[in-house]
Amino acid sequence: MKSMVIVISGRGSNMRAIVESGLPVAAVISNVAEAAGLGFARDNGIATEVVEHRAFPSREAFDAELAAAIDRH
Repeated sequence: MKSMVIVISGRGSNMRAIVESGLPVAAVISNVAEAAGLGFARDNGIATEVVEHRAFPSREAFDAELAAAIDRH
């Protein structure tokens, strides 16, 4: 079974349910550095990454970097 990358912006309640169900998760990416779900992911040995949407001049630029982050995992 392939691993998935999950994108969150806050607590990551759906991500938590996926992890607790035992499905393989390669990484969790958030657009918010302080997202509580990132801590849960780290505590469970899952790679995390932050792609802050405000750091990009356009939605297209953010989407391109988010896609690249997903591809890295």
